[in-house]
Amino acid sequence: MSESGHASVGQMLRDAREAQSISVEDVAQRLRLMQRQVKAMEEDDFGSLGQPVFARGFVRNYARLLGLAPESLLSRMDGAPDEPASVAPVEPPLPHSWLSSPWLILSLLGLLLVVAVPVALYVWLNSGGAESPNANTQAPAVMPSHPSLAATTVPAETTVSAAIPVVMPPAASATDIVPPDANAPAATAPAADIEGSVLHLEFGDASWTEIKDAGGHMLLRQLNPAGSNVDVRGQPPFDVVIGNASQVQVTYNGRPIDLKPFIDVTVARFTLEE
Repeated sequence: MSESGHASVGQMLRDAREAQSISVEDVAQRLRLMQRQVKAMEEDDFGSLGQPVFARGFVRNYARLLGLAPESLLSRMDGAPDEPASVAPVEPPLPHSWLSSPWLILSLLGLLLVVAVPVALYVWLNSGGAESPNANTQAPAVMPSHPSLAATTVPAETTVSAAIPVVMPPAASATDIVPPDANAPAATAPAADIEGSVLHLEFGDASWTEIKDAGGHMLLRQLNPAGSNVDVRGQPPFDVVIGNASQVQVTYNGRPIDLKPFIDVTVARFTLEE
């Protein structure tokens, strides 16, 4: 019990776990923690969990596992003052369906234009030729009197019909749309104006890294070579995925972040919240 007469954070977690008949071993396995870390939370020994940002993240995940409201527990924590950022593991993003790929949509539009333009020209030329008096007068003048010329006109018509698919300004404009989208700096420009929310990463070895901001915008998505470093500015919370995480050092607003508790095989996945 706390000094105010209310149950402490650890006691509330322990009572909720026992009410659901869940063992400490099961909790440790589900949260990917050690049993001593689970017991430390139930005993309100948050100082043994490392940095306060990690203690708050552990309590948040434990509360969610038991179906409790994390915010009410975090506001009552002893020994873990409110920090501007807390870390919580996140589920890997779901793979995007190939049907939603913009390249597929652009390809289908280009194919539709390639087919539609020649058909439209063919229909228009045939309808115009039927109504034009010049076409009716020129056809009998060429065909009966000069069969050799008629033979030469066939390749000419074939050349025209073969050249029709070459006239494809819509398909060319569809491909021209791609470079502005790929090179547009709109995704990173707003993030550069935000002060006080900076992730600094140093790569001891090659590492694939993805970082999204609070709006789901991709701030960083690239393979970083060994010996490089990068600063990422944006609006927290950040969703972070770091490959080869044991070779990467991360600081958030100048504070070092230990990635070891969040590494699964070689990939670290976590959320930095404010």
